[in-house]
Amino acid sequence: MYKAFIDTNILIRLIIKDDDIKRKAIEKLLDRAKQKKLILYILPIAILEIVWVLEKFYKLKKKIIREFIEAILNTPELKCEMENIFRSAIKFYEEKNIKFADAVMGCWGLDKGLSTVYTYDEKDFKRIQGLIVKKP
Repeated sequence: MYKAFIDTNILIRLIIKDDDIKRKAIEKLLDRAKQKKLILYILPIAILEIVWVLEKFYKLKKKIIREFIEAILNTPELKCEMENIFRSAIKFYEEKNIKFADAVMGCWGLDKGLSTVYTYDEKDFKRIQGLIVKKP
């Protein structure tokens, strides 16, 4: 079976739907994956970049961004490392109004059994239940 990874802009095009030609091509690519002709991978950095682009460039609300990220993670044809970490982080991002990168780092730490974080950015990390926040 053929394997490939997809760039952030592919997922952005799929989400934003601002170019019908590109969207249809992406849907065909996903259909190939559904037919088990292809396995598509998403790098963790792409998820971070998607959130940043949707928030900063497209000015979407966190609730909408969360729905998009959850839809990507729920697409069986797309494989993503750290999927469970992103599922937890996107909830903190929206529900606790935390920067997404901080939510990812906090959830990653908890996933690895690391309950203490050293940071000068206490505000966001204190909102993640289970984390102990300390300054160096």
